Amino acid sequence: MSSESNKLLCAVLSAFLVYLLASFFSELIYKTEKKKDIKLSYYIEKSEVDEPNLNESDEKAKIIKISEKELTQLLDTADLEKGKNFVNKNCATCHDFSMPIKNKIGPSLANVLNRKIGNLENYKYSKALLNMNKEWNILNLYYFLEKPKEWAVGTKMSYRGITDSSKLLNTIKYLKENSLKNEN
Repeated sequence: MSSESNKLLCAVLSAFLVYLLASFFSELIYKTEKKKDIKLSYYIEKSEVDEPNLNESDEKAKIIKISEKELTQLLDTADLEKGKNFVNKNCATCHDFSMPIKNKIGPSLANVLNRKIGNLENYKYSKALLNMNKEWNILNLYYFLEKPKEWAVGTKMSYRGITDSSKLLNTIKYLKENSLKNEN
């Protein structure tokens, strides 16, 4: 073989080696394992709360029905400190949680529990939330935080929702406790 063909072969092999190394390291970093085929979601029965829009053709979704009492029991076992950490990491950029009430990109959540939806002064809500005649109880918080765009179609909140049920329950427990603390 000539030196030119050796150089060409070496360049092709080097490029292939770089490709293999890059794909190996990206798999290590991003862990492309396939997730479980079964999706769990909770359905809470209460006449005041709109039922979630579930795609009935999705056979992989498994619905677990729980009552408001069971949700309260789940909140009793939720971890307040983990909820606080999750909120500080994921929500504190857009929302304030302390008194006096200060709005950021999103409205203050200092006393969100049992507050009328879309009713905080000095904040411009989306029409979706303004037109709701509900309060932020634990059920409405649950549905909204799980899938904001589906529960309040047209909401300005860009967060995709909390898909991990334990993180969702921890977050709601923190919001509940923080609201009660701020009322006093």
